[in-house]
Amino acid sequence: MVVPTLSPSRLLRQCDHRGVSDKRRDRLLSYSGKNMVYSMLAVLGLAFAWWAIAPNPDGSQRPQVQVAPAAGFAAREVDWPVWSPADLGEGWRTNTVEYADLDGVPTWAMGWTSSETTYVAMRQAVDPSSAWRQEVLGGMQQQDRVVLTGPSGEHEWQVWTGVSDNDENEVALVLPSDTEQPAETIVHGTADIPEMTTFIESLEVVDGE
Repeated sequence: MVVPTLSPSRLLRQCDHRGVSDKRRDRLLSYSGKNMVYSMLAVLGLAFAWWAIAPNPDGSQRPQVQVAPAAGFAAREVDWPVWSPADLGEGWRTNTVEYADLDGVPTWAMGWTSSETTYVAMRQAVDPSSAWRQEVLGGMQQQDRVVLTGPSGEHEWQVWTGVSDNDENEVALVLPSDTEQPAETIVHGTADIPEMTTFIESLEVVDGE
């Protein structure tokens, strides 16, 4: 009986093929493992988003965002007065608070849900860009001015109005910078002017110490 023999070159080619197959299998296993991890992260992300917006079974409200630590940090980072509401009363809840670059401008920003379940947001920055203003005031028109009392005393605030992409009426009150407050301040949202006045009158200078 003749036993077939393989030449060294053919044997080497078969070994190479097996090596390629092993590498291909390892690569497929690696891809499968990564895809499984990405899928799990996506599911966890969706689950967290659902948890954030779903009501608690016992009817209790989610904890509010803590304003004081972020406000204190912002006050230590800038050389102008950072404003934050002191006591808005029952029914107002903090949604967001941050000190970050918005459109390339260091900005102190926060958002609240009012006692009437409308939204009020505020942002402050020194020498803001046109893009910074456009993000809030884009599509709005300046209507008039109103005198309001804030942390730096009585000032005329510009009144801007418009309609959001969701067909909701929006209002923005703009306080240009001056010697007492170098930062431009915009208070805006779906709340009406009386609610925004309540918000502005509750503002105080944050102690950064």
